[in-house]
Amino acid sequence: MLRRISACSLCLWLVMGILSAYSAEVTRLTFAQLVDSLKANLEVTQKIKSYNGQEVEIQGFIIPAGPPDLSCFLLSRVSAIGNYCCELSTGQDETVYVYTAKGVQLFYDPLRVYRVRGLFEAGAHTDPANGVSLFRLRQAHVEEAVGAKIMKIEDSPASAR
Repeated sequence: MLRRISACSLCLWLVMGILSAYSAEVTRLTFAQLVDSLKANLEVTQKIKSYNGQEVEIQGFIIPAGPPDLSCFLLSRVSAIGNYCCELSTGQDETVYVYTAKGVQLFYDPLRVYRVRGLFEAGAHTDPANGVSLFRLRQAHVEEAVGAKIMKIEDSPASAR
């Protein structure tokens, strides 16, 4: 009986250790943080540069801008379809160039929000195929961000009644 309890305890310990390793917190960045990090002449702040080489996560809309397999695409605060009556157009500060890890398969839907996790790079960089970028994610993995809030809805006087 004692052996069974010991074996069960050992298994439980192993499972908990594995789960905690996979649930390690990853820094989550927002487009608001990227916009706030810009300085003159396409420079970015040291704070945002401190994430260079670290795994980060950001949510947004996929905008195809490269090969059909989406091994390279843009991640944006607004959809490629856009909400042109209410949204300002996006620029370099609200666009992240994403280079996926080998073998990543994507199903693209312009109206879905995606969660992208990869190695972050900040600072002006010119790619011969894609042009100038300020923010990049490399070796990225992509999944749908089910239930993601894309708009901040505040209490209005009408909703408080």
